[in-house]
Amino acid sequence: MLVHLIVFLLAFLPNLRCISNNILRLNIPRIPKLDPNTVCKTYPDLSEKQYDLCRTYPDVTASAIQGVQIAIHECQFQLTEYRWNCSSLERKNKNPHSSPLLSKGFKETSFAYAISAAGVTHQVSKACSMGKLKSCGCDMSVYGNDKNFEWGGCSHNIEFGSRYARRFMDSKEVAKDIHSQINLHNNRAGRLAVIRHVKKLCKCHGMSGSCELKTCWKAAPDFRAVGAILKRKYEAATQVDISNSANAKLIKRNGRRPKHLELLFYEKSPNFCDPNPVVDSPGTTGRLCNKTTTGIDNCETLCCGRGYNTLRVKRRERCDCKFYWCCYVMCKTCTYDEWVTVCK
Repeated sequence: MLVHLIVFLLAFLPNLRCISNNILRLNIPRIPKLDPNTVCKTYPDLSEKQYDLCRTYPDVTASAIQGVQIAIHECQFQLTEYRWNCSSLERKNKNPHSSPLLSKGFKETSFAYAISAAGVTHQVSKACSMGKLKSCGCDMSVYGNDKNFEWGGCSHNIEFGSRYARRFMDSKEVAKDIHSQINLHNNRAGRLAVIRHVKKLCKCHGMSGSCELKTCWKAAPDFRAVGAILKRKYEAATQVDISNSANAKLIKRNGRRPKHLELLFYEKSPNFCDPNPVVDSPGTTGRLCNKTTTGIDNCETLCCGRGYNTLRVKRRERCDCKFYWCCYVMCKTCTYDEWVTVCK
């Protein structure tokens, strides 16, 4: 059910399978020719500025779009226990940013914007270092010797990835109102979640595995770690005072300016219990719940007091998915035979 620019590979290895591209319906080869016709005209709801960027940099934009899809995949993982779990952003033939929820000022909206911007930053930065993009390469800003190691290898180009993410994601915010300012702030928080957690990776060289010489390079953090960082920011998100929204200055309700990594919202969220197309809520009917926990995924909370059914099910679903440049993801198929509790 993953919406994607990503084309899933056909089954070719035992217990590995591929699912067709549900959003673009493209048949992109593993090393595709990424031109404006392939990318820009087939991905829905690009803004005018995004489309212009795409025509100029179709390969970078393809990587950016893949970053958005990786972000939505991660969003579902991080919010799997919540009533709203990003599943509504994974719909057929749909750009996640065309969802009605992203036009709101909810806390969930802030997380969706932040993790999408982080996904674009992360994916473009890595694609640069793989030599797949014409416009960028490895980050060569660090070089020479340091105390016990030598800078070398191919560092992820975080600067280029962050710059392109800003141009691509922020270009949708053409208004200067408080809503756009909050979206821009949350986009920046997402980029910073990647930038501020860049890590150093090293490889040893020497006889018999000794470490006489160590070569190091900079790498983007694992995106699972980025998702966890942003989830914590989501849980501590700050409500903005919009009583004086005419000047479009972001002020928290305590009168202070927000920090760069804080996620901001200004509108109370609905309960997301029932289907509601106005906020793109699918409701929680049919969701798996946990009848033994006291956490937020307990059946009483997740099912909104409607009760639950206990069922014996045998199901198959995608698992252990890995994204590859440019346009495909490879997943295992996991089979489960179990008793489950499902919201009425």
